Amino acid sequence: MKKTQLLLFAAAMMLAACKNNVITLSGTVERDLDSIRITAMLNDNGDTLLANVPVTDGRYTWQSTVDSICILRVYYGEGDRDFYRVIGEPGDITLNIPKEGEDEPYPTGTPLNDSIFAYHNAVTVFEEKIDSLYEKEDNAQSDEERESIREELFTILREQAQCQSGFLSRHTNDMFGIYLLRDFQLYWYPEYIEETTKQMKENFPDNFWAKFIADHVEGQMRAFPGRQYTDLKMQTPEGGELSLSDIVPNNRYTFVDFWASWCGPCCAELPNVKAVWEKYHDKGLEVVGVSFDGDAEAWKGAIDKYGIKWLNMSDLKGWDCEASKVYGIRSIPFTLLIGQDGIIVERWLHGDGIMKKLDELMGEN
Repeated sequence: MKKTQLLLFAAAMMLAACKNNVITLSGTVERDLDSIRITAMLNDNGDTLLANVPVTDGRYTWQSTVDSICILRVYYGEGDRDFYRVIGEPGDITLNIPKEGEDEPYPTGTPLNDSIFAYHNAVTVFEEKIDSLYEKEDNAQSDEERESIREELFTILREQAQCQSGFLSRHTNDMFGIYLLRDFQLYWYPEYIEETTKQMKENFPDNFWAKFIADHVEGQMRAFPGRQYTDLKMQTPEGGELSLSDIVPNNRYTFVDFWASWCGPCCAELPNVKAVWEKYHDKGLEVVGVSFDGDAEAWKGAIDKYGIKWLNMSDLKGWDCEASKVYGIRSIPFTLLIGQDGIIVERWLHGDGIMKKLDELMGEN
């Protein structure tokens, strides 16, 4: 009798455990689809197909058991980006697929998926303010009004960044933190998440996004004002070699412009770079262009076309270049201003800001 009771108890416990590991993902579909595709994002950031789920009468339902929580992709089309993300944790999850052109939906129904919904609601508040300020800036009637709007804009951007980093810091040990990391590829305030991303890399040593973003932030922090610069060594247009360490100790300031011949905004900045080089080169300023080009002839052609007389170097590896890895650069133009002592003075100087900063530092106001 006791043996029978123990077996029944064990069976009941196994059944309960199975139920506790069940995911049910369902929702409405407002598109003309016969089926949707569900994949799992594993540690290498690759897709593993889990199921092709039929759409019947405008609805779909998929159920499965899970051994561990992961990120799911729900594909509603054939394109590489035609998917929505869901955290695959046990429970009943709802994800409604809207009509084409409507806002992206977010999953709900389980604790981590409800966190996704809360996160995007919080960020949307800031995005609406930012969009409004950009519109005001476009319609500003004076430089003074435009500058005032920009100051307000930067304040809101920082507040948004702090909001995002707050969510991330509370989820360093769970899959919602991994879900969030993709939003930090173009995050402009690495100082807010430096320690958090280090912790996540330790907590998820085999996860692609944990390593990728932590390494990216580490690079961004190498470009942070107050830090010692990291050397770069590349080839010159003439075929020689040039290092930042050849230049920085021998000049009062070194302005490093990360650019490419194919980058329209980079080329639009070149007159500003040329102006400071002409004004301050004889007074101790050196300018170094670090090109993200992959084609030597295009790089050299742009140097001739735009009359670039300052130093230039490149390893001709495009976005895979050493500069991108060392300084965590994901968009160009990007700039660094380095003092003779090797300390980074400023980053992201553009437009009139380049001359203003050099005037301030080199004695002409």
